[in-house]
Amino acid sequence: MTTGAPSSTPLAASMELRPLHGVEEMAAASELLAQIWKVQTAQSHLSPELLTAFAHAGNYVAGGFSGHELMAVCVGFFYPPRAKALHSHIAGVRPDAAGTGWGSALKYHQRDWCLERGVTRVTWTYDPLVARNAYFNIHKLGCDVEVHLPDFYGSMSDGVNYGQHSDRLMVAWRLEQGQTQRTDERQGPAVLRSVGGRPQLDLNQAASVSRCTLEIPPDIEALRRRQPEAAIDWRLALRRALDVLLREGWVVVDFDRQGHYCLARSI
Repeated sequence: MTTGAPSSTPLAASMELRPLHGVEEMAAASELLAQIWKVQTAQSHLSPELLTAFAHAGNYVAGGFSGHELMAVCVGFFYPPRAKALHSHIAGVRPDAAGTGWGSALKYHQRDWCLERGVTRVTWTYDPLVARNAYFNIHKLGCDVEVHLPDFYGSMSDGVNYGQHSDRLMVAWRLEQGQTQRTDERQGPAVLRSVGGRPQLDLNQAASVSRCTLEIPPDIEALRRRQPEAAIDWRLALRRALDVLLREGWVVVDFDRQGHYCLARSI
């Protein structure tokens, strides 16, 4: 079993993580990505042909297997050579296996694969309103938030992102630092907080403090289904908060289990 994950990560005995090879595995990966993002196979974010080309050119195209079943996929491509960096463009776990450790294991496999090739930095983007991803990326992996990208991909047509702005945070995982899980950094006033389920933003609270927090909903996907207008309000409020604070020199230092971005003033 090849995992690339730290020994403390609980993994099923049948978990195998490795680069993908051949036409059948590339087709299975493309189909799984379509299933995760709720589109027809022909509309998959990455076609089998493109996955084959990426892998042939030496990029990261890997999967997690349970026996012969493909459970997870992760694909990344290189920055210019001198950057010694990889951009991890897409990663997903089969819906019925979500939360069982596949995503974490595949990330650590990616880390080991990169370090073997002299790559010391991996970046990727994620929706800043998805709390579980924020917690995993920032708190567990110890990634740094590099930049806020409002509506980065423009209008998207897949079943997960359809009908909403594609705001993203780009994070960087600095591989030479090893596993650097953060401690709880929450301090200072809640500049963005929930009041009756709706966002309340008061940037004036950040004017005279060195720490502050931004609260987000615990499950934005469920909120989009139940109260789409409230979900839009949260999107716009968080966008405004991140735009202003990051431009003024604040940095994200943690994301806690209670659903708060924890920020500190750096200048």
